[in-house]
Order: sequence, then C-alpha cells, then structure tokens
Amino acid sequence: MEAIENCDYYSDEVSTLGERISVAREHAGVSQDELARTLAIKSEMLDNWENDTAEPRANRMTLLAGILGVSAGWLLYGIGEGVPAPDDAEAPESVTDARIAEKLLTEMRETQEMQEKIARRMARIEDALMALKAA
Repeated sequence: MEAIENCDYYSDEVSTLGERISVAREHAGVSQDELARTLAIKSEMLDNWENDTAEPRANRMTLLAGILGVSAGWLLYGIGEGVPAPDDAEAPESVTDARIAEKLLTEMRETQEMQEKIARRMARIEDALMALKAA
C-alpha cells in the first residue's frame, strides 16, 4: 500500500461526502446540534450524513453548502470552493502507510462493534417473534 501523494486533500479519492460535511461544519465552528436545528432536521440525520450512512437530498445539500460557506460540488466531490487542507502535519504528503493502516484498523473495529450490536438486536427481535408465534 503506497502513501497518498500529490492529490487534492478532499477529493473523492481521499475523503467521503460525510467527511467533507463534518470538516466543513467544524471549520465553520458549528456543532452538529446547531447545524441540525438550522437545517430543521434531527441531529441523528446529520450524524448519519457525516458517517456516510445516509445522504442529504439535493435541496438540503444546497442549503447545507450555503450555511457552511462551501460549494455543493465541494461537498459532493471535493471540487470547487471548500475548506483549506489541514496544516502540513496533516497534509497528504505526510500520510504514511502506517497511518492509513491505523485508520483502516480503527474503522474495521468500529464496523465489527456495529455488527455485534446488530446481531444482538436481531436476536432480540427473533426471540420476540418466536414468543409471539408460540402465544
């Protein structure tokens, strides 16, 4: 695995829509709750957008871009008016294979935890259905 070199820090190849929403929100100095209230949505929905488990509709995307001071194209694809890349310490040139592997391991562990929660929930649902069937 090679380190990422000479690329646009927030392009589709490097970051996701959710990451760009989160970065733009933080750059604007707005909390998730504040932004959710401004967009007239639940905080959970914004959290889903930032975690890439859901995507905003076109009208919300446009509103979101305006509130955060970035272009909708930047949010969607990392192209156009956006936020500046982090300091040199975080620039793509300093992204090493070890840092990429660390991030991937963290994401894998988080995914495993989510799978375990889902498995427990499915087991509870199955138990409830079996109890209903037996009644």
